[in-house]
Formats: sequence, C-alpha cells, structure tokens
Amino acid sequence: MTEYISYGLPVSGSGKDNLPKPLLDLASACENYSGFDVCEFRSLSSDCYALIVDVGDGTFDSSNAVGIRRVERLALVFAPKDRFPWEVRALRVDFPVTMHQNHAPPETPRSLCLYLEPWSTVERMWTPQEFLSRVLWWLRGTAEETLHRADQPLEQLFFESRQRFVLPEDHFERLSDPNYRIEFDRVRVEEVNLTTYRARATVAHSGASLQESHCIPLTILLPPITHGRVEEFPVNLDELIQKLSDRGVNILGLLREEIEAFVPEGQGLEMDPAKPHLILLVIGTPLQRDGEPETTAIYGFAMHVHFGQLGEDLFVLSRAPDDNKWYRAINLASGGQAPEPDRLASYAIDPISIKLMPSKDQIREYSGISDSACDFRGVIAGLGALGSSIADIWARECWGDWEYVDHDVVEPHNLPRHVSPAQGVGMPKSQLVSGLISSMFSVFPDDPIPPNAHVRKLTDDTEWLNDFLMDKVLIIDASTTLEVPRDLSVMERPARVATIFMTPSGMASVLLLEDKAGAIRSLSLEAQYYRAILTDEDWGGRHLEGNNGHYWVGAGCRDITVALSHELVSLHAAVLARQIRLLSAREQAQIRIWDHDNSTGAVISHEIRVVNPVHTKVGDWTVWWDSTIEGTLAQLRFKALPNETGGVLVGFVDHKIKTISIVLAMNAPEDSVSSSDGFVRGIAGVEDQVRECRRRTGQVVSYIGEWHSHPEGCSSQPSSYDCRQLNYLINVMARDGAPAILLIVSGDTITISLDQSTTTVELSAFRGKRKRSIDCQTSRA
Repeated sequence: MTEYISYGLPVSGSGKDNLPKPLLDLASACENYSGFDVCEFRSLSSDCYALIVDVGDGTFDSSNAVGIRRVERLALVFAPKDRFPWEVRALRVDFPVTMHQNHAPPETPRSLCLYLEPWSTVERMWTPQEFLSRVLWWLRGTAEETLHRADQPLEQLFFESRQRFVLPEDHFERLSDPNYRIEFDRVRVEEVNLTTYRARATVAHSGASLQESHCIPLTILLPPITHGRVEEFPVNLDELIQKLSDRGVNILGLLREEIEAFVPEGQGLEMDPAKPHLILLVIGTPLQRDGEPETTAIYGFAMHVHFGQLGEDLFVLSRAPDDNKWYRAINLASGGQAPEPDRLASYAIDPISIKLMPSKDQIREYSGISDSACDFRGVIAGLGALGSSIADIWARECWGDWEYVDHDVVEPHNLPRHVSPAQGVGMPKSQLVSGLISSMFSVFPDDPIPPNAHVRKLTDDTEWLNDFLMDKVLIIDASTTLEVPRDLSVMERPARVATIFMTPSGMASVLLLEDKAGAIRSLSLEAQYYRAILTDEDWGGRHLEGNNGHYWVGAGCRDITVALSHELVSLHAAVLARQIRLLSAREQAQIRIWDHDNSTGAVISHEIRVVNPVHTKVGDWTVWWDSTIEGTLAQLRFKALPNETGGVLVGFVDHKIKTISIVLAMNAPEDSVSSSDGFVRGIAGVEDQVRECRRRTGQVVSYIGEWHSHPEGCSSQPSSYDCRQLNYLINVMARDGAPAILLIVSGDTITISLDQSTTTVELSAFRGKRKRSIDCQTSRA
C-alpha cells in the first residue's frame, strides 16, 4: 500500500468558498485535463493552499530506473506572497530524490523544480493548462532521464539562499599556501533580503580579526569521487559527516585540521563566549567520470555556532580556565577522541550559495571570444578617453595581457569621457587604468604602483623601448599623435602596430593595422590613409572636419573646449576593440574607417585597399611611396606619350626621422605645356588643390615637390634642364626649411632627386620580387 505525507489541513465544504480564485481555476482545469484527478483542497497557512491531485501518465515505462510511478499524488501549492507563487510537492513518502528538485526542509514533501526562470518572466505565459502540461513534462522527462543531458555533470538539488558567498577563482589551488587566508566583506541589500559575502586576501587570523569577521571560512578539499546519485542536503553536521563517510570520505580529520590552523601555535584566540559566529563550511569535491577528472563540485553550508565551542566538541581546541581564550588542544587532534554524534547533530547546517570568481577561460566563454587567440602580451600607448575605454573592454573579456603607457595625468576635464572616477584626478592615467583593471575580477589587493603601468612617452627612450617590446606581440597606439607610429615605423621590432583614433567631430574612427610580417609599416599606412581622404568624394571631404592641425584627434580629446560625448567614445571604442581583435588574427595590413550616421545610428564601414610600400635612401633622407603611386605615374606617362607630362607631388615630411612620404602625384594642370622633348608645368588650380589637401588632412599633407615623365627611349636620369629646375626648387623650399624633391619616371625606372643626391629604382612591375637601388651622386650645374 502506498504511503503518503499528510500535507496541511483539509479544507471543509464551507471553507472552499474562501479559496483563492487562481487555485479554483486550476482545479477547474484539472477536471478538463486528461490525467489529473482532483482529490481535495488543503490549507497550509492562512494564505497558502494546496490542490491535492492524482496524476496519471501512461506514456513512460513503469519500471523506469528513477522510480517515478505512472500515478503520483501531488500537491499543487498556491502561495501568492512567495516570490514564485506556484509549487509542486510530491506526497509519496518514498518519492525518489532526483535531479531538478528544489531543496525542501526536513520531513516535508519533495519539491519539483518545474521552472528556472523567475516568476516575473513565467507569469506572462503562465496558464493553468500550461502549468499542468509542465507537471506531466517533468514526470515523464524525469522517468525517461531526458530532462538532463547524459553528458552533463550531475547537479545538486536546487535551493534559494538569502546568503551568497563569492570566493577567488583559484581558491582551491591556493589552499596549500600557508599564508593564504581570506576574510569577507559583507554587502547587504535590504530591499531584496539578500546578503553577499565577498572574499578578500588577508594575513593569518588574529583573535581580533576572527572575532570581528563577518564570517569564518573553513575550506575542505576532498579526494576525487565518482559521480553518484543526487542526494538531499544534510541538515546537521553529524549527517554531513555520515553522508560523506558513506561515499568513502573521512571529513572529520580534515575539518579538525582546518579549525586548528586558525589558532597560531602557542597562542590563544580570545572570543566572547556568548557571541556565536557565522561559520562558512566550503567543501570542494573533485568529480570524475569513468576515472577521469571532470569538474570540482562546490558545496557550502552555514553554521551559526561558537567557533571555540565547535573546536572543543571536535577535541581540537580547549578553553583556558577562567579565561575567554581558546588554544590548540594537546594530543587531541585528528587521531584522538571521537566526537559525540548527538553533540554534532546539534549543529544545524543550512545550504548556501557558493560562487567562484570567474577564471580567464570562463570570462572568455562568457564574452564569446574563446575561439580567439587570447594569451599574448601587448601594449596600449595612450590611455585617454578612447584608449582607456578599449583597455576596459579587453580587460572584461580577458583578451591579451596588456601593459599601459602614458605620460599624462587625469585632469578634471577628462572625467566626462574617461573611465576614471573623480578620485582619479591627478593620478597618472596608466596607473589609474591599470589599477581599475587589476581589481576588475581580482579579490586580492594589488601593488600600490601596478608593475604594468608606465608613466612615460612610449618612444622617448630607444634603449628602454627595445627591451620593453622584446616580448610584445601587438602595440595599440591610441596616443593621438604623429610621433608614436612614425617612430615605431623606423625601428626593428617584433610587435605589430595598430594605430587608432577618433576624428575631431567624433563621428568617425580609424584603424591603421600593420601586417603580421612587418613589411607594411605605419608610416606607409598613414600615407595611404591620407590618399584615401584626398581621393574619396563621398566621405573624404568632411572626414577630418574640425581639426586643429597636426593631431589626428587632438581637437577632440585634448581640447577641453570641444564638445565630444561619451556616447561617441563608447560607440567607437566598442567597434575598434572588436575589429582589432578580429582583424589582428589576419596576416594582411588593414586600413578601416567607421562613419557614424547621427540621424539613423548606423555605422558605415570603409575598407581601404592596402598596397605594398616602396622606400629608398636619397642622401640623408628616406623617401617612401607605394605601388599605387607607381601605377598612377606609369598610367599618366603612358597616356601622354609621345609627349612628356608631369605635375606636383603632395605628401608629408618628418624632419626627426628624416623621411619624406609621397601621398599623391597630381595630374598636369590645364595650362601646362607638353611636348616630346620637354614639359613645363602650369599653375592653373594648383594652389587651390594644395590648399584643399591641407584642409582635408589637418595641415599634414602639402606640397613637397614636382614630378614629370621622360618619353620612350630616355632614362629617368635628370637632364641639365631638370637639374636647373631642381636647383630652383631647392631655393624655394629652403625658405621654409623643407627639402625639395624631384621625381622623374621613365618606362621602367623612377629617379628621385633630393638636394644634391639622386637615387634610381626600378618600377615594381619590372622589379617583381627583386629590388635594386642604384645610388649615384649628380653634380649640379
């Protein structure tokens, strides 16, 4: 004969008139739902009632291994004041302990876990009929063992604890460290009746710290065990010890050792005998399946007892006569007397929620980047609004191991756009960002000066920089300056450079990413980026509007009078952070521009085709151009044949690193004079074109010299007339202290003359993979 738990008190006939309408609606649904027979109504409290039903389901095997019967008696409980008002209790006395059950108090019916979502979500789709279908689904799925995938680890019973404890992610790994101790900071939220205890590292416990601590943690790491059935939680310490003993684990000795470790040898701990402690018992159980380790199950129990009295009952501590101090007991440790079971049974334990801080691998999984290459060393140079936001994003994803370089401090006007709080004003940006990031997931105190923060400019000290970059893979240049990417372009280094910035209006952002091989450097990408601005008639004309000149984003981040919202900083930081992570996995160099449409919120991407650079030494200078420049020169020359043609060159000069970068070779002006034996460049529209170049590029790209072609059968070596033109250019450009460049293109070579030096190189179409430079000195007439 089946024995059932008598749950609540019967509701008499007249009492049914006072039953809540939702419960009566559920009873009505049962009468119209095959498989549900209403037995009676019961009262559980003044405002909590249960509908007792027999539920029959003949769709699963009656001899299932779990022990679910085809007819089960259930209590469908309605408690309108509970956080989740509907509950299902199994009334059969020997109803099995299964997965997907809620933890229930001792001597009460087992509680079936039908929903994992909160009631605020469930109530929007809840109906009596849906609820009854859910009950049948649970019984059938549990009997057939399909509610839980076979390859998932077995789980505990579900329970809802009002106390939650957060431990470091490597808590169990550090238990062997004798100096490792944790204390808890308490966060109480009265509105939701929830208390969270956050662990932090501390020194070995003193009597004062133990007495004042919010919680005393006792951690026990058990030997590996094999997955077994789901069990009910023990209700007292004696039951816990017995349950683990049944699994072949002796917890008593481990618990004694943990308590003893709290008391320094030869010293006593002073504790108020009338004041109980909150003791957190953390049990880590490595689980294995088929002999292989799978995971570590973590169980937590709270005991509100006196720590010293617990130690006495376990014969590991003893209290000094006429004193409130407890000492280590002599000869009564783990091999001594056995504690009294009745005494241990008096220590009630409550299951509580234990969570570990996430590990790097878990954070990457949560962020959806676990398939990315994440373990590399990198540098972020420039921790302003954009750089600090990107650093924050990557830290939250655990993408890369970064060092931070910036010579600036946080100013008051930085706060509207920077990750810094008000307390950070006056701090070096690199140290502030590093400190914020180091505390993001760590519960341990950090060094007062983070070792990965450097208060300096990145490229000021070449010797330091060479050593610093030795083990780095990626350099993020968010400095908003010209010097960092240019200085990095001319030095030998293994790291790849990604230059990022926002335009002054805040409506666009830019990425210049070198190739992995290091063949296409930032200096060439800068020139190709400017050429795209100059030649694009869609976005190029407005791209850098609002600039103050010589800073890519200087007017946006450095000038406090310019309005730039944190909305735009966050938008572009997110786009850049994600795109750098994705594009850095590719071999090729990249130039990307993202335009934000203020009216629609759309972000439009512009991908600029990157071409191979060419550079050659001319006297004391290095001249840079690329295959697009060569293609333009060859095409313009071919169209003009048999005549010569030419025009002006625009680009930029860097006097520190002695480089000249050719950005664009312009067409011949309309008033030019062209023949088969000479070319005279006109002036129509040239001044306006050069002025527009300066405007579009923030005064960076300007006139740097002249170019012209030689006809078929002639080399690219300068003629006597060319030498006179070069001398004239030298005199004109000397007024501004700038070098003068003359470029001559023939059918297969380019000759570049600069001051008193001339260098000839083959065009890429003829050179292929072979590059030959011919240096020659040409005397000036």
